[in-house]
Amino acid sequence: MVRYCVELARALSARPDVELHLLCAREARDFATSVVGTGHVHVLPGLPVVVRSVIERSGPAVLPVLRQEWDVVHGAKHLLPRRAGRATRVLTVHDLNPLDRPGDFGPAKRMLLRRPYLASIADADVLVCVSAATRGRLSAWAPDADPRSTVVHLAASPTLLAAEGQPVGEVAGRRFVLVVGDPSPRKNLDFVLRLWPLVAAARPDATLAVVGPQSWGPTRSAGVGRRAADGQVALLGHRSDRELAWLYRSAAAVLCPSQLEGFGLPVVEAEALGAPVVISDDAAMGEVAGPRTVRISPHDPDAWRSEVLAALDRRPPGVRTGAATQRHGLTARTWRDVAAETVEAVEAVRRGG
Repeated sequence: MVRYCVELARALSARPDVELHLLCAREARDFATSVVGTGHVHVLPGLPVVVRSVIERSGPAVLPVLRQEWDVVHGAKHLLPRRAGRATRVLTVHDLNPLDRPGDFGPAKRMLLRRPYLASIADADVLVCVSAATRGRLSAWAPDADPRSTVVHLAASPTLLAAEGQPVGEVAGRRFVLVVGDPSPRKNLDFVLRLWPLVAAARPDATLAVVGPQSWGPTRSAGVGRRAADGQVALLGHRSDRELAWLYRSAAAVLCPSQLEGFGLPVVEAEALGAPVVISDDAAMGEVAGPRTVRISPHDPDAWRSEVLAALDRRPPGVRTGAATQRHGLTARTWRDVAAETVEAVEAVRRGG
């Protein structure tokens, strides 16, 4: 979601027909200023995230900036401020996870996000869904939202695609497969962690590399610490775009075992950088994946083990991939396309058609 806000802001600000203002947290002020300039940045109070979200949803009653006459007010996350003037109101629907999988969230978000999210959906004039699968879930929860919704697929970050790779010492010179994602239960990282001893038994020189937060919580598998110490698992945490680009280009395969996605950006990123990709049978990832992507049920560990071993055998250690080899519609897509389709969806409503 952070990547979405960053890249959409950059793409919209580059358009001569858009004057973009950003409402952001204090810690994002420098980035926002670099995109739109000092006079177009409006900073939320420095309060806890939950309190800021309540203030943001409260809209013009609490935030003076929303009392101005805006043409468009766009909620780029789960919340949309209450109606302000005659502005066209846009909400990006990344997923329906707060409704579909509330157990994945902490108590505060479980209690405080569901009703404001549904209210934001009801309030929006335009609902920008990041995939047809997400639009389908939206229609299931809010059937009356379907006429107001449209699909605008995302794109890989231009910064990531243009990055000159920087080797990651923990896996440089080794055969490895890569997982990119947070440790929430829906991402299903625990499945790969439990699978890895079976892979390592057959390919003891191979490593599982994981990029994302290292707070494993409910996804912690027995023996992860020992396997990390043995070099079988590399928990890499957050990495720069240069390092992430090198990891995508160098991986024997990128694994995406998620049980539920709104879009599946790592699939598009990996394919755009030429990595072989193995995904679960999740609808959103299947929608955005290229024709060569391998799809396997997340309930079939034997099939995943076989595919991972085959991918490792196809890639000698230390060999890096070159340019993308699986170019298709979404790997060729840019954030200019995302911005253009978002603007067109808004303009269609403003024209009354």
